[in-house]
Amino acid sequence: MGNMKKTIAAVAAFAATLVVVLLVRAHFSDPVQKRTRFIMDTYCTIQAPGGSEVIPAINRALDRMTELDNKFSIFNKKSPVYAFNEYNTPITDPEIVKITKDMIYAAEKSEGLLDLTIVPLEEVWGFYTGGTPHLPRPEEIKEAMKKVNYRNIIIKEGKVTKKYPWVKIDFGTIAKGYAVEEAGIVLINNGIKSALIDGGGNIEAIGRYKGKPWKVGIKNPRGEGVIGVLDAENLAITTAGDYERYFEKDGVIYHHIMDPYTGYPGKKMISVTVVSPSSLTADTWDTALFLLGKEKALKLASELNGVECILVTPDGKITYSKGLEKYLKQDYK
Repeated sequence: MGNMKKTIAAVAAFAATLVVVLLVRAHFSDPVQKRTRFIMDTYCTIQAPGGSEVIPAINRALDRMTELDNKFSIFNKKSPVYAFNEYNTPITDPEIVKITKDMIYAAEKSEGLLDLTIVPLEEVWGFYTGGTPHLPRPEEIKEAMKKVNYRNIIIKEGKVTKKYPWVKIDFGTIAKGYAVEEAGIVLINNGIKSALIDGGGNIEAIGRYKGKPWKVGIKNPRGEGVIGVLDAENLAITTAGDYERYFEKDGVIYHHIMDPYTGYPGKKMISVTVVSPSSLTADTWDTALFLLGKEKALKLASELNGVECILVTPDGKITYSKGLEKYLKQDYK
């Protein structure tokens, strides 16, 4: 019965990712078309002002997200990533090769904290689909940590290979961001000038609604309401939080954002929200900044192009990068 309660708690926490970023806007007086699909283990919604003429574009965008879900999934037995992990089959798909390069760059910039080979740790903690989140034995964690090192990935001549057969990769930290960005491109290419894409909490606002930026509220990670509202126009907002997927044991909360150096969930942040013109960029860096901690996160954000952030530390204090002020609609200091 105890394990069942933990499983239910973990599922409920996962569902909370749907409201990590809350949409705040005036009531639509004009028609708005809205479509939702279950993609990448979450509900993805696209809405755009207009009549039936915008529906085909929305469906094409969702189709593109589904295509990427199938391609990057570590559970889809037909995906190149599954074949790479389970059968050591080299990856030659140009799209996956490019994203792998992006993740290795992010690993290098984040002191190795954003590591795409984190799979063994996530598995031993039971956070993957089909697993039961639990506290592993110390020796299990140490053994899993030996298998986590992005330097074991080799990219050469347009191909991704690995140094050891037990190396596994996962694009979960950026896949939704990339899918949302690609969905946005599809919408724009199909003539959509105003839309909101919600990839399970990964938000992209395209254009304006009735001449004004979309309003996106950042959820309070430890209570009701929001800690700030952003003016979003051609802007992406993503959040990494310790409340997204977790379980509790003996009064201690263990979440899914693993620190590859300790083998345990990161403890330096409660949540990190990244704001960027690029959804892929935002989703790439929210987890890295979460694991780096306040000072290093702010420093790295200042060095990156098109990255602003809102940080919430364990003491409940909120800090935001200087460049974020231009997006703030409501001061939350």
